[in-house]
Amino acid sequence: METTTVLALVVALLVGATLGYTVALVRGGAGAARLRADVAGAQARAERLAEEVDQLQDRARQDQDVLRALAPVQAALSQVGEHVAELEKERGQQFAVLTEQLHHARRTDAELQRATTQLESALRSTSARGQWGEVELRRVLEASGMMRHIDFTEQRSLGAGGSGGTGGRPDVVVHLPGERFLAVDAKVPMDAYLEAAALGDRAAGEDAERRERLLAAHAKALRGHVDALAKRSYHEQLPGAPELVIMFVPSEGLLSAALEADPTLLEHALRQGVAPTAPASLLALLRTVASVWSTDRITAEADELLELGRTLHDRLGVVAGHLGSLGRSLRSSVQHYNKTVASMEQRLLVTARDLESLGGSDIAVEPVSSDDAQVRTFTAPELVTRDGPSDGLLRERAG
Repeated sequence: METTTVLALVVALLVGATLGYTVALVRGGAGAARLRADVAGAQARAERLAEEVDQLQDRARQDQDVLRALAPVQAALSQVGEHVAELEKERGQQFAVLTEQLHHARRTDAELQRATTQLESALRSTSARGQWGEVELRRVLEASGMMRHIDFTEQRSLGAGGSGGTGGRPDVVVHLPGERFLAVDAKVPMDAYLEAAALGDRAAGEDAERRERLLAAHAKALRGHVDALAKRSYHEQLPGAPELVIMFVPSEGLLSAALEADPTLLEHALRQGVAPTAPASLLALLRTVASVWSTDRITAEADELLELGRTLHDRLGVVAGHLGSLGRSLRSSVQHYNKTVASMEQRLLVTARDLESLGGSDIAVEPVSSDDAQVRTFTAPELVTRDGPSDGLLRERAG
């Protein structure tokens, strides 16, 4: 609206200037033709300016309408701007947290790599490998439920066996029922396998060929260890032991890699009396042995109970015989007592009555009632024979 007002003022000034100029010309005596021409031009310009002013006013109203229509859009854009600012702030915070997590992951990876390097260097030591195998074997024994010095013995020294046996000291000797034993050895070579594992499963080119050679060398080393265990002949040094020694391999990967490189290794080992066993297989074997031990203990306890029952039955027969003899003695005593009472009443007292005048006092005998003199008979079917109550258990065992 301010622009329209300014334009109207400008038009008014122009019209006033034109009219003033015209009046001046008239007063000065200028020509009428030129004056009319100027007036006509001034009017034409005034009309154009009026039209332009109208157009400007219409455009201003349209601009105001557009601004009013765009007001909600402007508010929405300001809200979007605020939301974008908040998102940018959150992104900065999340980026900082992610950066910290990446730093932590990098440190953890470095520590893991350092620990892996230390573990690899430790496993390359023969003593460390032996200790690792023994620790894994002890864990499997504990998981199986066996007890040390009761179900198995560690590092038991053996003498030289016959048939060329060189003797030795197996890592564990498992006790079997019936005074039998089973030797377990936990020392296996793994240098070639560690080098092959360092190359990775995705090795290509020369690394892949080198990895295959190392795995073949690993299988060859295990085959050599099998032959060495077979020469020790543990079964000849342990009484009642089967012709079998357990070669414990502390990792499933060690055994599977060797069997993959040399498919005949397992058959060769079993033919030599050596059983290559991974932790899972050894755990199943030891739990089976523990179950056999439990069954053996139950059988032994059942045998003891059976023997105890037989002894109890025999002793019951003996006691029943004694009771029978005692019953017969009691019946005999009662019969003799009754005869004595009858003899005293029927014969002795008849004579004693003739001498009452000589007696100083009456003769009194405390009577025994018939209930007290009765002998109780056996009624249990185990103690009664067909003939009647007697030492039936003794007669049955004698029969």
